[in-house]
Amino acid sequence: MNDENAYNLIDEPWIPVLMRDGTNRSVSLGEVFADADGTIADLALNPYERVAVFRLLLCIAQAALGSERLKDEAGWLAAKDAVGPVSTDYLKNWHDRFFLYGPHAFLQPDCIALAKADGTTPCDKLVFQLASGNNSTLYDHEAVGGGRALSDAKLALGFLIYQNFSSGGLSGQCVWDGAPTGKSIQGAPCRERSMLFSIVHGHSLLDTLWLNLVTDSWVHDSLKTDWGRPFWEFDELARKVVSGNENTFLGHLAPLSRAIKLTRRSTACILGEALSYPQIPAWREPMASVKLQKGTKKDEFLEAYVTSNPSKMPWRELASILAVRETGGRKSALALRHLESTPDRDFTLWTGGLYSEKAKEVDTVEWKAHLSVGLLEEPAMLRYEKAIAWADRQRGGLYFAAAEYAKAVFIDDTSRFSIPAERAYWDILAQAENQKFVLGVDSPTYKDDWKNATRKAAEEAYRRACPAMTARQMEAFAQGFSKLTIREEN
Repeated sequence: MNDENAYNLIDEPWIPVLMRDGTNRSVSLGEVFADADGTIADLALNPYERVAVFRLLLCIAQAALGSERLKDEAGWLAAKDAVGPVSTDYLKNWHDRFFLYGPHAFLQPDCIALAKADGTTPCDKLVFQLASGNNSTLYDHEAVGGGRALSDAKLALGFLIYQNFSSGGLSGQCVWDGAPTGKSIQGAPCRERSMLFSIVHGHSLLDTLWLNLVTDSWVHDSLKTDWGRPFWEFDELARKVVSGNENTFLGHLAPLSRAIKLTRRSTACILGEALSYPQIPAWREPMASVKLQKGTKKDEFLEAYVTSNPSKMPWRELASILAVRETGGRKSALALRHLESTPDRDFTLWTGGLYSEKAKEVDTVEWKAHLSVGLLEEPAMLRYEKAIAWADRQRGGLYFAAAEYAKAVFIDDTSRFSIPAERAYWDILAQAENQKFVLGVDSPTYKDDWKNATRKAAEEAYRRACPAMTARQMEAFAQGFSKLTIREEN
């Protein structure tokens, strides 16, 4: 084995995980699937890192088990104990396609070259947390000329995230399969409209993978596409060979959106656009939730993803996230359909994603909750939707209270008080002591408990945003406070 392909993702530890005993460590792909005792509890990653790594693990498991074994729900149930052993054997067969460097490297075409002599890209660009070029980040304000020396593990993680979440816009170019790549490119598939991803969590990482497997019948009936092949199974990643695989389930799960070639111990890489992935409504992301959104034309409603918008946390979109029966134009992530086949009455749901504006990463969103399968039933979800609607009405009362306060202290810009008040309001309702009220739809006092929680949250948010230090402020505070009360609808 030469030095160039000495780092194999199946053997080397590069995936940060949380162990059952509460400790953190890094593991290899091989360790993940060999964990028969369930000692690996979960991934220890931020939301977009988690999604990128989980999609790779899921793609390996789906490819290993195959479409015939996962033909339908019965096949999925029978595959529970086979995920680890079958995937381990699969990785042994494809071991030489998981090197990070060298010939036939992981998700890297051999047939790419520089478009011009000085056309390399610093590897920093593959790691979102690092500044590169003219782009600074929150914790890294200055790029390093020529790029930084990154560890193999960090580069492996960054490379995978970049294939899933890199932005569109103007891009560097390379020559792929004899043709130059585009200057203006489309965002990677997981970047589309800042979609929110859903993962059903199990008792271990292997159990979580099983819970999120997708059946072949769903691929054909709901995604209306073919099963496909992972890109590492192709003998060569030439454009003419792999074109069209991006429209398949497995070709989308572990994408080849960027043509990248890494060289070990180099701070730069070759980078350009690879395959352009289909977007909604031509394609539906199986790990995301869909809802109807008003279009530009009268009475027009279009399919859109539930987004990772930090101003509207996932618990407020639960009606769409849990829409396993696809009513009212809403569609849950496909794996959530399994909840109706399992005997468990409770489940743990993780949702999260990357929120971006144009080409800039703005924030991440993450929400995890232990829920009852009773929420999947229409009566329970209707109660929940009414609770969310009530919370939004109370938010409206808070807005008017803040506007009245601004008027009384002679400030024209009401947003100076209303925006901080609304942010505080939703933050307070997101706290655990209030979440138990909105999620407890089976409680006989559900309606009164939640209304009481929203009233208290509005009062506390108003106090935080509207000071009452001077005599004028105290008078204004009292005037605004009277607007907080909202009435029941007839």
